[in-house]
Amino acid sequence: MKLTSFVVFILIGSTVFSLVFRGVDGDRWVEQLLTQLPAERLGFLVVVNLLVFVLAFFSTFSRSPSS
Repeated sequence: MKLTSFVVFILIGSTVFSLVFRGVDGDRWVEQLLTQLPAERLGFLVVVNLLVFVLAFFSTFSRSPSS
């Protein structure tokens, strides 16, 4: 029951986030941000690779060391 309620709250939270994001035109903002990068396709690839690197760095950095 506890696990099911966690999953339901995650689903509700993600639904609310997506509705608010679309409500404030967040999808258009992100599209404009990525299409206005310098060097067009190359700029997009660089930004996405840096984002993945930073997210991966912090996800491994935040893990506790195993003994």
